[in-house]
Amino acid sequence: DADEPLPLRFLFGGAAQTVAGRRAAADGEAMVALDRLEELMGDAADAEARMLAWSVALALLAHARPTAAARVSAGWKHSGLPGFLNETLLPLLPLARPPPGSGAASLAAPTSLGESDPPPGAAEVAVAVFAALLSRVPALARHWYTSELSRAAHAAVARYTELHVTPALLRREAEAISAAPSSGDDFVVKASIGARSVTATYSYEGTYMQIVLRLDRAHPLRAVEVECTQRAGVSDARWRKWQRTISTMLLAQNGSLRDALALFKENVDRVFEGVEECPICYAIVHGTTRQLPKLSCRTCHNKFHAACLYKWFSSSQKSSCPLCQTAWG
Repeated sequence: DADEPLPLRFLFGGAAQTVAGRRAAADGEAMVALDRLEELMGDAADAEARMLAWSVALALLAHARPTAAARVSAGWKHSGLPGFLNETLLPLLPLARPPPGSGAASLAAPTSLGESDPPPGAAEVAVAVFAALLSRVPALARHWYTSELSRAAHAAVARYTELHVTPALLRREAEAISAAPSSGDDFVVKASIGARSVTATYSYEGTYMQIVLRLDRAHPLRAVEVECTQRAGVSDARWRKWQRTISTMLLAQNGSLRDALALFKENVDRVFEGVEECPICYAIVHGTTRQLPKLSCRTCHNKFHAACLYKWFSSSQKSSCPLCQTAWG
């Protein structure tokens, strides 16, 4: 049930979590505060309070466990985020003429101010929160961009993102890739800001491939293109499967490109270990739970991720195998 939408308080249910260097205990007072924060996130009457509430929620999300963050953000996709973006953020974004000196937007949402700092204007807060959204939940922002906007707003948001958000995102991605610990000579990742691309080279016992992720000018609002520039020991059929896997990961996963590539490497490693992919999501390691396909159909013997199977049962309103349609039991 990893994709079941849950409230913000789920981020800190159970044991205490570390947030921005402090211990946040999951006691009654903290739960009340999180519930109040969620109320403000949905309050269209107070635009500035709503934006700051979303800013805090995004900061909390960045420090939560991946499984908890995924389940909370799943609830935002249809019920919380579109309303916030359409009702509050979009009207305040300076799409036609950015604020003087804005340049590339900061990726840090304004969750705190120093005593001597003047309070930011509504447009400045909107710029920072929009950049933080694209940085921390790019898949949700992409879904909103492709399915919720009018044609005119679609073009304006893309242009604004290209000029004022994507450059900062690319720099952050490149810095994260450069700073990441080496995975050894079998997996090397490099980023080029000028070419808007990330290159990953993978080798394993005579198998070699080099894949290039090409980022759109308005990244991450549009899908990343995946190209295999070199390969040896990898058949066309296998590469098509892997291309589908990484493309799906990049579309669905909220996180960095480095994280997506690391997950892709883990999947490819498992292929060489003889593990079969889940027939629902086409991955071996689940993007959220990090589990392998373990639930097996007694008839066709295909194995599925528990989270994928739960989602299939819920969406199809069936309790049968997704492939052979035999009753699951």
